[in-house]
Amino acid sequence: MKRLFLILVAVFLIIVCWLLMTQSSTTSTATTYKTAQIGRGDIMNSVSATGTLAAVDDVIVGAQLSGQITAVYADFNDTVTAGQLLAQIDPSTFEAKVAQAQSLVDKTQADLRLQRIAIDRANVTLNKAKRDLLRATKLAAANHISAGELDEIDTQVKQNQLDLQQSKAQLAVLQATLAANKASLTQSQIELNRTEIRAPIEGIVIARTIEAGQTVASSLNTPELFQLAKDLSMMEIEAYIDESDIGQLKVQQRVNFTVDAYPDGQFNGVIKQIRRSAQSTSGVVSYTVIVSANNRKGELLPGMTANLDIAIDSVQGSLRVPNGALRLAERLKDSANKAKQRGRQTLLASLGLSDAQQQQLAAVMPKRSEGGGAGRSRQYKQQLEQALKSVLTEQQQALRHDIQSGKVRVASVLLLRDGQQVSVPVKLGITDGQYTALLDQALMGEQVITQIKANSK
Repeated sequence: MKRLFLILVAVFLIIVCWLLMTQSSTTSTATTYKTAQIGRGDIMNSVSATGTLAAVDDVIVGAQLSGQITAVYADFNDTVTAGQLLAQIDPSTFEAKVAQAQSLVDKTQADLRLQRIAIDRANVTLNKAKRDLLRATKLAAANHISAGELDEIDTQVKQNQLDLQQSKAQLAVLQATLAANKASLTQSQIELNRTEIRAPIEGIVIARTIEAGQTVASSLNTPELFQLAKDLSMMEIEAYIDESDIGQLKVQQRVNFTVDAYPDGQFNGVIKQIRRSAQSTSGVVSYTVIVSANNRKGELLPGMTANLDIAIDSVQGSLRVPNGALRLAERLKDSANKAKQRGRQTLLASLGLSDAQQQQLAAVMPKRSEGGGAGRSRQYKQQLEQALKSVLTEQQQALRHDIQSGKVRVASVLLLRDGQQVSVPVKLGITDGQYTALLDQALMGEQVITQIKANSK
């Protein structure tokens, strides 16, 4: 009885397994596709960035002295001329220094006059001593005076000569003192002049940071009192461009930008300068680009944020394919297909060679020999270049150059034809991140697959 029960259980398990296998074999998978029609549209490859507007020539006016501001003569938006008085620092302390330096100069000049008189007196005394020595010499020769008296007169002459030299040296000291005092007077006058804050250029006051009665201290940093803009009819934008995009920009390239103050307005500019100095922020490397913008209407103000759109390349009415379709086709390629699409085979396949061209190219194609080093490799490349030149048409040569330079890319897309997906090689142009220009005009109106979803039944 027990044996019969085990046999029945085994038969039951076999039947259940058979039913499950039968059900699994009858399950089918249905695939649904999401497609888009290949059509025409505009494509613009551009670089986006933000920057800050600033005046082309702006000058920060500061104070070189410390003191209290006694008067302010210019306000925001005032038009000033070069040399115009903008503010006044209390000059009383500096006027006293000028007066003190002037008195020292006057005293030294008086001392110089006295010293010149002393030199004249020393000259007179020396000349008299010389005459006395001459007479004493004659008297000593006639034995009318002793040798000691003659020696005393000679010593007096030498002392008078030293007195004259000392007076002249004192004159030189006074002259040097006068020069130093005049320099001190000039310095004091300069400091007094600096109490008057004047405009260095002709322009417009766009910032003022002081009020009358305020004290400025310039011991460590120069206090900024005013900011003048020479001309607001031209503005500059300082933008930071990522290192991946900087290679596409050139000087004199046109730039479109908007500002938040005029969301519906469109402004134009040109790239004036691309600075070579890199800046790294949190590991992101960027370069400073200066954009010059016209501001004749005066709508743009310093400090506004500009949203830039720099056009690199654009086409109008181009056949285009969604980038999602390109990503899908690339993702579905198997490794063998990827290997097959690489290198020279991909390039030649994309040129659209006719059967006759393929036969002709096969006949003249050089054979690559093993070994030989760099010289043999260069020789093979030269022979290959000559073979391609003899077979390809001018249009094919131009297309080959565009592919090698990166202007034209070779890829594939999946088309939906009669309910089946078909992989088709294509040649691509510029992209704007959403669409890519399609150079194969024969694909107009085709349904390109952008998404595949498998459904089990």
